[in-house]
Amino acid sequence: MDFDSLAQQQSDRVFQVWIQNLLGNSPEELAGKLASRHCPGSTPVTASRLPNGAFNVCYRVTLESGRRVVVRFVGLGRVTARNEKVGDEVAIMQYLAQHTAIPVPHVLGSGRCAVGPYIVMDFVQGEPLGKFLRDASHHTVTLSSTISTSVLRRAYSAMAGVLLELSKPEFPSIGAIRHDETGGWTVQKRPLTFNMNRLAQFSNIPLEVFESGRFNNAADYFEELARHHFHHLELQRNNAVVDGADCRKKYIARCLFRKLSREIPREWGNGPFRLYCDDFRPDNVLVDATRLAVTGVIDWEFCYAAPVEFTLAAPWWLLLESPEDWDPDLNQFLIRFMPRLRTFLDVLKDCEAKKIRDGSLPESKRLSSAMEKSMETGLFWVCLAARHSSMFDEIYWEFIDTRFYGPFATLEDRIQLLSPNEQLNMQAFVDNKLHQASEGTLTSYYSIDELVDL
Repeated sequence: MDFDSLAQQQSDRVFQVWIQNLLGNSPEELAGKLASRHCPGSTPVTASRLPNGAFNVCYRVTLESGRRVVVRFVGLGRVTARNEKVGDEVAIMQYLAQHTAIPVPHVLGSGRCAVGPYIVMDFVQGEPLGKFLRDASHHTVTLSSTISTSVLRRAYSAMAGVLLELSKPEFPSIGAIRHDETGGWTVQKRPLTFNMNRLAQFSNIPLEVFESGRFNNAADYFEELARHHFHHLELQRNNAVVDGADCRKKYIARCLFRKLSREIPREWGNGPFRLYCDDFRPDNVLVDATRLAVTGVIDWEFCYAAPVEFTLAAPWWLLLESPEDWDPDLNQFLIRFMPRLRTFLDVLKDCEAKKIRDGSLPESKRLSSAMEKSMETGLFWVCLAARHSSMFDEIYWEFIDTRFYGPFATLEDRIQLLSPNEQLNMQAFVDNKLHQASEGTLTSYYSIDELVDL
């Protein structure tokens, strides 16, 4: 389902206004002051802007001592819940530094300044791993078709090492990790996910519709993700449906996915739950240019204690492409994807065996067999559909519907599987969507002042 074009335009306008505000506040000087604030006694010498990410604008500050730090400002218009994002990311980076072997930047401090929330952290030397894998001739990011097997295996080995380390910690609930009053680490609130941010940014979905608390079992969380898809269809005013038949089909898909959502988590439904990062990909892993050895892992804003199923599903990033950039025919995507998955699983098995031999990984934390099985059982597609509203309809009808509800004959047969209330409400839902589409307007949920404070 396409995002709302008017919401995207609004997001871009807000971001451009914010950028102008940032530039008007002498960002190099501001970054230097913030670096000094969190590095007492240090004097900034130079500050330079780093390449933009999707959500942040970063400056590298060199201090008189020679130390280099990064000051990262969260872009208004790129992130809606900016303060929640920074709080979650600072906490998870501190947790990972204390409890895993993943090399994450040391957080020096965070807070609010004239342009909103920020983080100051040590600069990590290295190049994004994706730089060594992508096809430079393509406009969109994609894996080079001529990449050597040795380079690909080294890259996949680096990624496998991080995934295995990330899968070790366990938590009794699903949500964001925070310090509690005793100084320990607990799950205290909802996870702020990549998809929630996209829905708020590109579909104009108000944050208030998302659950605010943690989740004590995976069934409740999968059901919440199914509700996110309903919010997407119901509250996005533009570009949501083509006509009545299209709306009816999307409504049915969401009802049926919600119905099966509580049946998905079985073996691990009550936890313990493992850390998962929605946006983890090769561009987040910094490496040295000679051996592709990991020097640091960055961008942890959407990392949280998640259903184990997310960890055990095959990784989506093997071709580097974001799901929205996959072939419209997902079976064509699979033709390209499966050979790379076989390579990755082979590398992962070697990595697991080595770690088990040296005692750094328990046998019970192997991921390779479950990832391989996830393609056969459909878990890969279920987890992907649950986390990506923009891809939901394509994935549901291609890989989920017939697996759970049997051969598809007509849409009328699927309607009979809906609850009486769902059937009763369907036509009113469709009529409302068509009325929304005819208006071509955008509901304003937040004033600019409210957005600044979120």
